[in-house]
Amino acid sequence: MVRLDPMSFDPEPTVDREALESVFADHLSEAAVRAAALICGGWNLALPDDSTRLDLPVFTDARGAANWMAANTEALLSCVRGAEEGRSHLTVCRIVESLEVHLRGTGRAPELVELLRAALACAREMEDTVWEARTRNLLGLTLLETGALTGAEREFEAALALADVDEDERGRAFALEGRGIVAQRDRRDDEALSLFERVRPLKEALEWPHGIAVLDLLVGRSLLNSGRFEHAMERLDLAMAVFDGTGEDAVPDEVNAAKVRSERGRALIAARRFADAREELHEAREDFERHDQVSPLARVCELLAGLGQLNREDDWRRHLVEAERLYERIGDTTAAERVRRHLQM
Repeated sequence: MVRLDPMSFDPEPTVDREALESVFADHLSEAAVRAAALICGGWNLALPDDSTRLDLPVFTDARGAANWMAANTEALLSCVRGAEEGRSHLTVCRIVESLEVHLRGTGRAPELVELLRAALACAREMEDTVWEARTRNLLGLTLLETGALTGAEREFEAALALADVDEDERGRAFALEGRGIVAQRDRRDDEALSLFERVRPLKEALEWPHGIAVLDLLVGRSLLNSGRFEHAMERLDLAMAVFDGTGEDAVPDEVNAAKVRSERGRALIAARRFADAREELHEAREDFERHDQVSPLARVCELLAGLGQLNREDDWRRHLVEAERLYERIGDTTAAERVRRHLQM
């Protein structure tokens, strides 16, 4: 009889920790790409790996995708750090692009700027100019949240130069649109409208209804700024038909629908239809609060303050106090200072 020495057995099976971490990162990355597509209404640069054998979550709508992203944000951030250390540059870019969709407008702009700079470094390491242009466009949008118009303009111009060299129509559309948003924020609405019109044929060629609806929202905003209310409402109605899910091939987008409502509220205030304006703005506010959209929520608070002031309401200043707090949260010191000046009047 042969006696076996129990000490000769490893009581725990050998586990390849690095391999497990790689599978976990792949799982989260693939799920995040799919979730981000539902949240923003279509694929961006990161496309799903249809050959994957991973058991991925199934998302039925944008809200479910957003809930999954919220529950897994910290794990995804950890995967980004691990992918950076392992020099898995493409994984960094894919996850960061997906996180940007989820974190945009939520008050985490400074953190998102750092993430996008890390992804930009990875894109440059890969010498992938398409990913570099995409990441610069996203960085420009995030810098806009903090009020850094000059920095945002610089990123959009660099992205446009790369897209022109690569003949990348998608990258060109995003960069021109970004430059239009900078002009819009800087109250140069004629220039913004001119840039947006250059974007339209590019987006139409991409056959991307959601992207065209975003453009209609932006055009509507600049038309309102220019006092062209009837044309503005036409564009806003076109955008809403996509964002509320009633248009052909439309995916509901509650955040952008709320942005349309906030612009409608502005137009209704100008038309002195105060009851209708209040209804639109309160509905927009509820949606922004539900999705933790700090930046657009701050702007709605300013509109509610203006509406209250016109109606001679006693508590209109409370909306400005909230707007100031929200702008401080996202690091937009210029907007916060503007609100403080209004409070002191």
